[in-house]
Amino acid sequence: MHLRSSVRRSLVAALAVFASLIAISLVAFSPLALTRLESLSRDWQKLSTIGQTYGAISALLSSFALGAVVVSLLYQARAGHTAREQSIRTLQQQLIRMAMEDPALMTAMGAPWDLPIPADSQVIREYLYVHMWATFWAGNYVVGELTAQAVRKLARSELFNSNAGRRYWAAIRLNVLSTNEGKYRRFAQIVDEEYQKVMASNTPVAAPVRITVPPAEAPLLNKRVIQLAILIGAVAATGALGGRKLGGWFVGRYDN
Repeated sequence: MHLRSSVRRSLVAALAVFASLIAISLVAFSPLALTRLESLSRDWQKLSTIGQTYGAISALLSSFALGAVVVSLLYQARAGHTAREQSIRTLQQQLIRMAMEDPALMTAMGAPWDLPIPADSQVIREYLYVHMWATFWAGNYVVGELTAQAVRKLARSELFNSNAGRRYWAAIRLNVLSTNEGKYRRFAQIVDEEYQKVMASNTPVAAPVRITVPPAEAPLLNKRVIQLAILIGAVAATGALGGRKLGGWFVGRYDN
């Protein structure tokens, strides 16, 4: 996706350079063309016509230059808007991470936000995690990094390939479709179309991922297990010894 965007920007830059070279060439060689007309130096009327023609070319070049400036300003404005939007998204992602790490912040922000999801920290954490990915895809689609076909594939193979993703979209779909505009609304429509297809076909979700311990952490885990076993054994032995003494004390009291 990044390659496609880079190729498009390179093509626009190449066209701009090509147009600039043509303009410079016209300006540079127009006087040379006039020198070819020295034989007409005594015919002032013809020279005046040639001068007017040269003036028309200059006006045309000025128009091209003005158009290039306008296009450049439009690209800069679009780039600035995209940069501001990306900064806002980044800040939003940071705030979401804070809520995921500290469940108390979920309550501070009014979770579950009148959405049909349980007020359970683990469920809300899953919801927020899926939301981060969905907004990331939406931003990429808006700026042209993702095509509609790519969005459909991501929705089928990732978002709706889990129960969490399906619960997330079921909870927000109506709100997203009714409040967004432009490309964001089109993104929501594409995702919702894939959601309807998946639910209509009763496509099964993927099996849960089996959580395994990375090799680097395995020795540390084994050491902790051994320490815990030793501690449990020591506690059990102490408890048995204490129980034996306590039993003897009761027996002694009973015998007396």
